[in-house]
Amino acid sequence: MPRDWIRYLTNTRTDAGRALVEQGSRIDQARRTLAADEYYRILATAGITARDARLLSDIGRRIKPLLDHNPGLRLPIRIRTLAAISELSSETLRREAESGRIHSSMTEADARSLRGSTAVSVPQVIRPTDNWSFAKLQWPRIDGWEGRGYIPGDLYANCLWYYSHSGDTVVDPMAGSGMLLHVWEDQATWLDDEQLSLNIVLSDILPRGPYAEHIQSCDLLESFPTSNADYIILDPPYYGLVEHQYSEHSHDLANMDIDDWTNSMSQIAHRFREVQTAGGRCTVIVPNNRTITTGERTLFPEIVRGIFRNAGYDLYDIAYASRRTQQKQGRRMGVLNNEARRSRVPLTDISEVLTFIIL
Repeated sequence: MPRDWIRYLTNTRTDAGRALVEQGSRIDQARRTLAADEYYRILATAGITARDARLLSDIGRRIKPLLDHNPGLRLPIRIRTLAAISELSSETLRREAESGRIHSSMTEADARSLRGSTAVSVPQVIRPTDNWSFAKLQWPRIDGWEGRGYIPGDLYANCLWYYSHSGDTVVDPMAGSGMLLHVWEDQATWLDDEQLSLNIVLSDILPRGPYAEHIQSCDLLESFPTSNADYIILDPPYYGLVEHQYSEHSHDLANMDIDDWTNSMSQIAHRFREVQTAGGRCTVIVPNNRTITTGERTLFPEIVRGIFRNAGYDLYDIAYASRRTQQKQGRRMGVLNNEARRSRVPLTDISEVLTFIIL
């Protein structure tokens, strides 16, 4: 029987460019879903190097939506050309595909010529290093208080950027005034082309602030606000600095002595472990505590490391965020600085952003 060559050539499944994008999309899904050890084990079994996986993952994540929107689009087969295409913004990808400038015979140089000023860029609020200090805040405090213990929304944005995966249920169980939701509602200003779909859940022992109606009332020593959590961000009250600032509740960590604080944090870590499975992540933001007058030092990040390891977590990453203690210079700050120098007890300015994972 004679072959229908037109149908054969136009329907052939030899589009290698599309196959690479599909593979990259699957790799990207695996990277975002699996625990790190399991992910790398599967790559090794499949014969895919970590370097190739990173490259293909970026290609799949950026170009797969374009293929879904344009099923008949033919792509080049060279990975470097696909990588150059993946660096274009979503708007440029759509426009150039519709105009026919993205096609199977294009070269890497052709792809780069489309970039101009529209290449994908990471917003400036996202820090490229583990030093998460912000000279000018994009999201300053929203509750109108003058008390201590506040962390800027910029820090939440970096946590979500580096540690959340699309499709995650993200829980802030000490939500305070609701800064996490405030930052997420403003996602268009910092996510740009990055596609990130999250379910945000907020709770606190005493909901307050402008987002109070979106914050569940929940005592972590008694329960957890959801049955599962892919990613938890925890900003516990700074020991010794915010006593009775939030409430008079006996289960409020701000009002506890060091022993009760440590025991309560241990209960909370085990409660987190009950609602998280392999690949679950938890970020805890905590500074050291030093008392100038007595010289007492309590290294809370080290305490928290031990607590979460005992609960079944592994330490995944560490970043460092300034508490901006020197931001408001004045007579009082000058006195404290001089006292710190004389007593040889440095003031605490850095919080450690500790991210744990279940392997």
